[in-house]
Amino acid sequence: MYSEEIIDFFKRHNLYDEEMFKYLDSHTDMIDYYNNPEARVCIGAGNHTENGKVVRLRICIPYPVDYKTTLICIHEIVHGIIEYKHLNKKPIEEIRKEALPFLYEKLYLEEINNEDMNKFEDYLNDFNVDKNNPYSFALYARDCLVENYNKDFKKMDKLSKKLVKKYNKTIKN
Repeated sequence: MYSEEIIDFFKRHNLYDEEMFKYLDSHTDMIDYYNNPEARVCIGAGNHTENGKVVRLRICIPYPVDYKTTLICIHEIVHGIIEYKHLNKKPIEEIRKEALPFLYEKLYLEEINNEDMNKFEDYLNDFNVDKNNPYSFALYARDCLVENYNKDFKKMDKLSKKLVKKYNKTIKN
């Protein structure tokens, strides 16, 4: 179901695992982003927990027909990867859920270097870091992750966890 462009992106960034992508693919619903705008509210990735552990996940993404929809797919598939890596484990903290998807969004935007999409990236870059806004934190974390990016998802995930700890200390003060 995932396009070759998307699979190639994840392969280039050492995130492709055939077993994981088969699972993700079988737990993904796709919508027509442009011809069915009411369905856009379904876009996302989530999990179902039982006894405090993630037992399954579901992803809803648009068909990747252009840069914008491909970017959305990458973002949500990264959410799916995070959820997959937490199957049968405690779910990841909400505050950490956006940093890695934003990181891979940024990498995709840098790769395509498209003028219209660069405007979107500029929009994201103009957010001021607000310690009370998790999305703002995620964009800050994304920039820290980009500086340390090494194509190792596990290390990036650990770094995002450290950033969250630092963030949580900041908001308590």
